[in-house]
Amino acid sequence: MTELYDFSVDSMIEPIERLFEREFPTDYGIFVPHAKLAEGHEGLTSPDLLYVAGSSKNLHAIKLFNTYDKCVFNVQEGIHSMSQAQGNYLWIGLPLDEFREGEAEYSEILAETCDDRGVGILTVQPRGRGLSAKIISRPIKDDGDFVDCYDGLREEWRQVKDRNMAMDGYEIVDYYSG
Repeated sequence: MTELYDFSVDSMIEPIERLFEREFPTDYGIFVPHAKLAEGHEGLTSPDLLYVAGSSKNLHAIKLFNTYDKCVFNVQEGIHSMSQAQGNYLWIGLPLDEFREGEAEYSEILAETCDDRGVGILTVQPRGRGLSAKIISRPIKDDGDFVDCYDGLREEWRQVKDRNMAMDGYEIVDYYSG
């Protein structure tokens, strides 16, 4: 039997982006899939999607899994590695059917682990002819500025912010450059 829907990491990115645009709207936000960690941060977990929600102190780091087992039981890459991720809000995402089946079989171990660690849970499921995402639980915010943990993210975000501000009629003044 062939699968009707592709739940690869890449296919889950777009519905999650649409969800974040609805839930955390901003004129100065950017999405960066498969961001590279900056030099000196090699031991950290690489998220599959980053979203800077209007401020460098609103960085959402999202790790995506296509199976419940990989998410819960893979110590190197799963939920346990999220303590090594950098962001103000840490999320994991997986297909809704995988989440439901895993929670039924393993007595809500993923939900409890995420809750204990302050990690939010997203699910992706079929809707109409495509995929849709929803929030199962929200993460706890970690204060700080984590944008520089990712290669070129601050510059990319500033370009978007400056361009959008200029379109709004604001003059861009960089007080911090020589």
